[in-house]
Amino acid sequence: MSIAPSPRKLKILGWAAASICASASLMAGAAPPAPQAAITSLAGSLAAVSAGSATDAWAVGQTRTTKTLALHWNGTSWARVPTPAPGAFGSLLSGVTELSPASAWAVGSANTSSGSKTLALHWNGRRWARVPTPSAGISGLSGVSAVSATDIWAVGSGGTLSRETTLVLHWDGRSWTRVPSPTPPGQVVALFAVSAVSATDVWAVGRDLTSTIGKALVLHWDGKAWTQVPSPNPGVGDNQLAGVDMTSGTDGWTAGWGGDSRGGNLPLALRWDGKAWTQVPSPDPGLRNGGSQLMAVSALTGSDAWASGFFSTKGGEGTLLLHWNGTSWTRVPAPSPSPGGPSGGSFLNGVDMAATADVWSAGGTFDSAGRERTLLLHWNGTAWTRF
Repeated sequence: MSIAPSPRKLKILGWAAASICASASLMAGAAPPAPQAAITSLAGSLAAVSAGSATDAWAVGQTRTTKTLALHWNGTSWARVPTPAPGAFGSLLSGVTELSPASAWAVGSANTSSGSKTLALHWNGRRWARVPTPSAGISGLSGVSAVSATDIWAVGSGGTLSRETTLVLHWDGRSWTRVPSPTPPGQVVALFAVSAVSATDVWAVGRDLTSTIGKALVLHWDGKAWTQVPSPNPGVGDNQLAGVDMTSGTDGWTAGWGGDSRGGNLPLALRWDGKAWTQVPSPDPGLRNGGSQLMAVSALTGSDAWASGFFSTKGGEGTLLLHWNGTSWTRVPAPSPSPGGPSGGSFLNGVDMAATADVWSAGGTFDSAGRERTLLLHWNGTAWTRF
């Protein structure tokens, strides 16, 4: 069963002020803070980032030793914050969302002797704690989005090794419960991202993988039930949607990829206008035998959005960052030289906008020996830099 949309997302299977983080570390008996380069280049990878403001952001993922990983930004530096890591055979975090400096949620999966199980962690301003969640067979969560402290959605997949189904959970302020969601007849059906506009307007995206071709999957919550909404499937090969972000009920983006005729992938960006999803052309810098994939999208307004992912190179993978200016998507150069070197490669999974000139993207990088390390990039309105 695949919980993540790409093998590069993670190996298994989208808050705290500085003083709070410091006091929490001291209470836990932590060592003095490590140099910033050591914090932002850890052994592992990052799957998602959430930027609440210029002084509050979270990035989550998994360490190389298959443990949950959470990093916090306080406006000056990143710091690693301890997280529960249940699961005898490893655990990971795939999505994160913040409501305030004293409330954030991260979701993922924990691998047990009976298979993968859903995982949800809550930040209360001082520490992360696990909160019970329902599982559906072999299951995991990939994305999370909040309307309010008592209205939060998490999505992923469940089922068996031979039949994967959509999985949608809802938090009402007291507990997580499973909410019925459509599952098309494909053999491998999963949701990877969710974006909540209001209590009656929530979107989730993923894939419906049949025996012949994968189709993009889009679901909508209207306050009463989840229903499937038609979406373009332009690729001749597998089509998948990995990220979604809605700015209003009549404007939003979802991003992923579609297969081309040569066995590679083309970046796929779809826009919602309040009535239908339509494809919007996006640059493809990838090689034909590998192509490009978009893993996440974040929008502030109808004329300001970012999408992140990766593209194939002769030596591995390179980071891909696209910007929407209201008229077209254009590729924006990532830091050069590309992290990972010519024999390694790098990739981006998550992107989130705190402001037009304050954007974070998170992922990972490989060196020539294949060692994976976390990667954090920042946009200051002029250029992307590695932090």
